[in-house]
Amino acid sequence: MRNSKQEKSKLIFHHLRTFVLGLALGICPILGLSDERHKFDRLEDAVYELEVCAYCGLVNDHVLRGYQNIRERLVTEHSLSQADIDMARGLGWQLAYAEWQNRGLGGFRGWCANEGIAAARSLASYAEIPNPSLVE
Repeated sequence: MRNSKQEKSKLIFHHLRTFVLGLALGICPILGLSDERHKFDRLEDAVYELEVCAYCGLVNDHVLRGYQNIRERLVTEHSLSQADIDMARGLGWQLAYAEWQNRGLGGFRGWCANEGIAAARSLASYAEIPNPSLVE
């Protein structure tokens, strides 16, 4: 009886391990950094990315200029009022802060190494383009 339980447990463990490995291998390409430029459609997304860069110490002139270009485009395209801009800034900041808090002590290192670097690259890619909506 005990051997059959052990065999069953081994079989379940084997299937579970195979499933998790298959899942991990199948998701890895999705988790990789894309070479495509991120198209920002909402100001809160750009603010979130900028705040991630700030938490990770990745804000530089290119990142900031890229954010400013995106902000200018979105304000113009969506006719955002000052209240809309303030709301988007607050929401983007709150989302980044909540994500940073969610990482726990030292857990932000991986977040910065992945999402932080991707955010900095994404924002910086708009630094030299006066009107990013022209680039598709």
